[in-house]
Amino acid sequence: MQKNLIKLCLGISIVLLMSVIMPLGMASAQGKRIIVDQLGRSVEIPQKVNRVVILMHHALDVAVELGAKDKIVGILSNWNKYLPKGFKKAWPGIEKVPTPGDLRTSINTEELLKLKPDLVIITHYMMNKTGKQIEAIGLPVVGLSFYKTGYEQASVLNPKLKDPNESYTQGMKEGVRLLGDILDKKDQAEKLLSHIFKNRKLVESRLGNLKKNQRVTTYMAYPKLFSMGTGKYASVIMERAGGLNVAMELSGYKQVSMEDVLRWDPEVIFTQDRYKFVAEEIQKSPAWKPVKAVKNHRVFITPEYVKPWGHPCPESIGLGELWMAKKLYPEKFKDINMQTYADNFYKAFYGIPYTGNN
Repeated sequence: MQKNLIKLCLGISIVLLMSVIMPLGMASAQGKRIIVDQLGRSVEIPQKVNRVVILMHHALDVAVELGAKDKIVGILSNWNKYLPKGFKKAWPGIEKVPTPGDLRTSINTEELLKLKPDLVIITHYMMNKTGKQIEAIGLPVVGLSFYKTGYEQASVLNPKLKDPNESYTQGMKEGVRLLGDILDKKDQAEKLLSHIFKNRKLVESRLGNLKKNQRVTTYMAYPKLFSMGTGKYASVIMERAGGLNVAMELSGYKQVSMEDVLRWDPEVIFTQDRYKFVAEEIQKSPAWKPVKAVKNHRVFITPEYVKPWGHPCPESIGLGELWMAKKLYPEKFKDINMQTYADNFYKAFYGIPYTGNN
């Protein structure tokens, strides 16, 4: 009888102990989940993310478009260098947001910890440096690239992509959906993707499959005679708009010579809105006068929404490709009012009308 009593007490103790342990274990399991970033890394993050630090301007742009400003507690210190002036209108008070690190070179781990983020988002090619520093202090790190490829090329600044167009197309979908998942904005992510790819189809429907000899030759001008060749979205956007990038012999972002430019003799030259001075230099310089684009006054400064960067942002696809196609083939797109298209995008995803240049 005494033995039975001992067994009964032991059984009750085990049941009571399990009633305490099991909920704790279940809570722990429910409190975390695994996501796969664009480097193919499995990262354990909180089930619900309420505080995020973003040290990549592309990801910051998309997070704001998804309506997740309230979750962003820290940003890259040099955001103002990479994002257009109009971004401040979409996020009044952004100057007051803490900046515990920059895009490429440094991270202040002490300041980062003070922000108590649930996770940190960084650019793909900084994982081996910044990423490891952040992981060392116990914070989850997610790498984003907005192009799709294997780890070897996903982890570098100038990737070598077999099909850049397809890589950036699928990478944009993957990156936006990943952010939508992390920030609990899945519906908005799908709405954003639907909007931009609908506009892309408009360009495709009017340009069809242009042959190489039917395309307008183009050149993307950056300061100090730098340009972008294969592997960069700046080349893809020109291709999608019916252009032919004369600098495709380059791999990535590199400096060229004036002799190269004269040899290529592009029919159209583009430069980013943040580099307006480059367009002015080109139009005034005697060295550029023989170039067709200069002779025919076809040197264009892109509006802020075009963003012909190394990697795309949603508006690059949804607005930038359309704007560029209209510049290259004005007759085919003469009915397109870019102010209307820009307003539609900005109101839907930034909550403001577009007030920049077209």
